[in-house]
Amino acid sequence: MKKLALMVMAAAVLGSLSPVSAQEVDPLLQLLIDKKVLTQDEALTVQKEYDKKKEAQKEETKKAMDDATKPMKSVSDALKGLKIGGTYYLSYQNGSSFSASEADGLKSYNKFVLKRGYLDVRKEIAPWLATRFTTDVHQDSEGNYLARQKYLYADFKWKGNKVFSNPHLEVGLIHTPWLDFEDSINTWRMQDALFLDREKILASADSGIMFGANFGPALPKSYQDEVSKGFPGKWGSMAVGIYNGGGYSKGEKNMNKILQYRVSFRPVPAYMPGLQLTVSGANGKGNLEPVNYDKDGIFLNERIYPDFNLINYMVSYQHARFTLAGQWFKAEGNPTGSGYYTPAQYIPGKVEYSDIFSGPKTKGYSYFGEVKLDEAKKWVLWARYEKFDPDTRGIFEAVKENSEDVRKRYIYGIAYKLYKDNIILLDYEKNSHTKEYGNILHGDTVIPDEERIQLTLQIKF
Repeated sequence: MKKLALMVMAAAVLGSLSPVSAQEVDPLLQLLIDKKVLTQDEALTVQKEYDKKKEAQKEETKKAMDDATKPMKSVSDALKGLKIGGTYYLSYQNGSSFSASEADGLKSYNKFVLKRGYLDVRKEIAPWLATRFTTDVHQDSEGNYLARQKYLYADFKWKGNKVFSNPHLEVGLIHTPWLDFEDSINTWRMQDALFLDREKILASADSGIMFGANFGPALPKSYQDEVSKGFPGKWGSMAVGIYNGGGYSKGEKNMNKILQYRVSFRPVPAYMPGLQLTVSGANGKGNLEPVNYDKDGIFLNERIYPDFNLINYMVSYQHARFTLAGQWFKAEGNPTGSGYYTPAQYIPGKVEYSDIFSGPKTKGYSYFGEVKLDEAKKWVLWARYEKFDPDTRGIFEAVKENSEDVRKRYIYGIAYKLYKDNIILLDYEKNSHTKEYGNILHGDTVIPDEERIQLTLQIKF
């Protein structure tokens, strides 16, 4: 009995000590062996039982800890690679716009407005797969604020090589090639839509599939930090996609798709990395429901879809202290199919039979420049000038032949960067129209100059 009691005491003492390996005997047990209280076999048996019990306790503790932290691990995995952000344009506007119901053709306004509100959720699901979910809050013609989807896509990514870096494939409601790129040159979307978007020639997003990549390795981090992170391929970048055509605010109305593409090239990246030469374009049919027509006994027994063709060029230069860009385009029709000659406009000698349901030919150009005024780059002065001709064939020039039917837009702005991309902008805009431009849109109507002063706060997080 005495020996058994000592063995139990030894086991209890061992319980308060650190576990030992099976190859050596604990010093306390060794002492009991030396005193001939325990035999060698008895001591080893006690130690083996203790080690076994201790190991079981460790397993139980580990399991309990795993069970307790499992919900936390699930949350951690869900948050890994998740980014939530937003961009809002909050404006005060004072100006006048064309109104055919007013005696002088102008209607004044003075208002506060939420121009846009984007909520952006991005998630890296795997190193080769990411997703994006972006809603767009906007105001309709009645003044109601509505939410619609801007982006919702899967982004498949590859490692790439020395020729094509950062290759990726977007599938879903995705970027279109041109406006996504132009946003990296002219970053003042908070003032208003960019040139081709504002003229309804292109939309910034549409349902489809797009492949994009940079040419060569990325430019140095110093350039990206000081100048621009957008499309930083050493030799340029490219994007090409197939789309429904109506843009993210309209559904597909026919069986046709539109091809859109962009290729940008940096000719001397070692000396002028900010210089880029870009060509972009689109080809397809307008997003119009099938139409048959019968005009003056002439019946065309086939479905009509207006063509949409666009070629667009830009020369741009970005520097740490300034940016300059010039853009020129020519187009026939538009992707929504809303611009075309109707049977009612059939005028021999001007709008021929073959012109019916073809889109008017348009052209225009836009110049943009900005200067960062101070060393900290907080104050920015910028300007934009645009000229748009919606009828290059002169079909609607009712006043006199060969007169210009154009609209000119002048924009001047000064901005202060409060913190990072949180900015306050004061700008003045003027739209000037020739008489013939009014004829195209509203019949024999002169559109007076439209002017606007706007103060906008951009919040981005």
